[in-house]
Amino acid sequence: MKEPLKKIESGENIVWITQPKEIEKLLRRKSTALNIAKGKINDSGGKIETAIQTAEAFGRGLFAERIRKNTNEWTMETWLKPVADKIFNPLGTAAAFTEITKDKAKSFVFRYPINDEELKEPYLSSLFTYGFLRGVFLSAFPNGAIILNRSMAEGAQMDEFIFKTDIENEEINESKMTKE
Repeated sequence: MKEPLKKIESGENIVWITQPKEIEKLLRRKSTALNIAKGKINDSGGKIETAIQTAEAFGRGLFAERIRKNTNEWTMETWLKPVADKIFNPLGTAAAFTEITKDKAKSFVFRYPINDEELKEPYLSSLFTYGFLRGVFLSAFPNGAIILNRSMAEGAQMDEFIFKTDIENEEINESKMTKE
């Protein structure tokens, strides 16, 4: 059953945003993780890795609960759809994936899993989003890597992430190529 979450008024028009109770609980968990990350940054004297680690733990937990049962034979192509359907969309994360191959994808995130009412600091939004994505991604690809190529916190229109499923094999292949 859907319950009203938020009332938006624009002139004489009123729109109610509704979401299932399950999504409401997920959003509360996200807010809790964000508040913990903010508190850890303050307690650590501004060390950003603490926010990233907290967000990563949140991402790993979501992956374990909402997706893990599907398969252990992940490719980039098989990972994207369940993650978008079961994690990104319910959290309100908007991302476009391009250049999708078996082991690599590029993503442009143009709406964070954090709304403006929760956070006004764009740098923490980028850090939390990076950590959250890292947790979800590394749960499926433990040898993988996420590269934050561009950030809205630094003035880019969108965050650009590059996802690589097996960075260790890629480095081995590159080193073999340079030796030959």
